This record gives sequence, C-alpha cells and structure tokens, in this order.
Amino acid sequence: MEERSQYKMSKRVGFIGLGNMGRGMCRNLIRAGHSLTVFDTSAAAAEAFRGEAEIADSVEQVGKNSEVIFLSLPNSNIVEKVVAQLLEAGMEGKILMDTSTSYPLSTQKLAQQVKEAGGHMLDSPMLAGPEEAESGDLLAVVGGEEEIYEQVGDLLDAITHAKRYIGPSGNGHLMKLAVNYCSLSQAAMFAQVYPVMKRFGLDEKTVYDGLNNEIFDNWVFQFYSKRYVSHDYWCGFSLNNGIKDLSYMKRLFEECNVPGFVLDGALDLARVTLGDQTPENPLEFADMGRTMYRLFGFKE
Repeated sequence: MEERSQYKMSKRVGFIGLGNMGRGMCRNLIRAGHSLTVFDTSAAAAEAFRGEAEIADSVEQVGKNSEVIFLSLPNSNIVEKVVAQLLEAGMEGKILMDTSTSYPLSTQKLAQQVKEAGGHMLDSPMLAGPEEAESGDLLAVVGGEEEIYEQVGDLLDAITHAKRYIGPSGNGHLMKLAVNYCSLSQAAMFAQVYPVMKRFGLDEKTVYDGLNNEIFDNWVFQFYSKRYVSHDYWCGFSLNNGIKDLSYMKRLFEECNVPGFVLDGALDLARVTLGDQTPENPLEFADMGRTMYRLFGFKE
C-alpha cells in the first residue's frame, strides 16, 4: 500500500450517492478542506449536508460544478445512467471516480466513453464498511490511468488509511469482486457449519473455539461467526448487495463459460434467505445464518 500524498490542494469535488458508504466519505472530504457539491435521490440524505456543502438539484449540476466527481451508488445499472447524465453535461477535463462495487466490464466501457468526451475515469471501490467510511479508514483499490490516480492522491487520503494502484481500467472493480467473492463465500460457509454441528450435538461456542485458531482466524471468520453464534445478525451489509456482488462474479464465470461451483452454493443460500425479505424488513447478508438454523429445525 502507498503512503499518503504529499501534494494537497483544495479541489472542487462532486459527490453523488450519500448512502451508508457515501455519507462518510463525503464528510471526510469536507473535513479535509475540499469544496463539495452533493446530490442524492433522497432529499433527506442530501439535506444532512446543508451548510457544509452545496446541495445540487441534479446530477448535471454536480458535473458542472466539479473538477472531480465521486460516485457511490448501488449497482452498475445506476452508475451507467448517472454517467450518461454526466456525459450529457460535459466531462472535458474532469475526473470521475466510481467508488461503487460495479461490474468491471461495464466500467471499462464507461471509462472509454468518458475518455472520448475529454475526461478521465478511475474505478476506486472501497474495502471495509460504513464505520470505516465514517472514520476515514477505508482501503482503496484503484484502476485506470496511473497519472490520473496520482493527481487524486490527496482526495483518496482523505477517505482511506491506505490506497493501492493496481493497473488499467476495471482492475479496481475486479479486485473488489475477488475480495467480496472470497469473503461472502466464507460467510455462507460459516452460516452452515454452526447449525449442522449443533444438530448433531456440538454447540456453537465449542465450534467457534475450535475454529478460532491461526488457520481460520481472519476478519471474515470473526465478523460473521460472532453473529451466527450470538444469533444477532445485523452486519451493516445488506443481503441485496451481497447477492448483487455474487451475481457480478457469476457473470464473469459465464463470460468464460466456466461453472462457479462454490459461488453457486453461496448464491443459492442467499436467494433462499431473500424469500424472507419484505419491503418493511430488508435483510442483512448475515441473515443467512438465521435461514440455516430454521432449515435445521431450530427456533430463533
């Protein structure tokens, strides 16, 4: 990972998407002294920045006001629509940074469109979650032109504790999918191991203690296992986002006409869990644990 940038200068920054991740990133850019124009389809999310940033009425207004534009959006379909609006407003000389977890092949096409319009695009997804977004302790993996990456080092420093350039356009989103695929597949695996062991007489705490060693002890194990053992499934990462990320990975396997053996099992469990979701009760990715306990006949 790279050291913090030595070059700091206040920039006119746009931020589109002020949800769980975007809210914290935007706040830290303001704290770093940058001039922000913000937009979100939720008026309440944007109004939270009243007095700290200019509240835009549209995506186009953000584009016109800004030198560098951040996106933090739910999926690639929405990213594509927003980029189309920014292109309509004009991208000459501007830098676009997509911090969303987006589909890499879509990212590559968008980057080419932005370049043809006279701008530049970096894919800069963030590792970690909303708490780290608030504290400025995210980890950025960045794809795109290295020269442009170097120009926005101070902006990335404002929202991360470490950043890494990993090559051409799309590579940042490829790396994020690799991380999410491995972590979400582990989450699905641990969701299954505790109830099956309990069903045959080995309680969750004993299983946790047995796995809590130098082989399995990583962030994913601790984060999800503690939720499954305690039956407190809130994790700050929605089931919908988990399914979206795994589905993007599935598309990459399909591009190569290769089965995603482990991936398919994790997706199956996530989709079964989705059957319990309602508009009033959106589920967490860790709710897969609740599903597995139910399937084994345990009452929550």
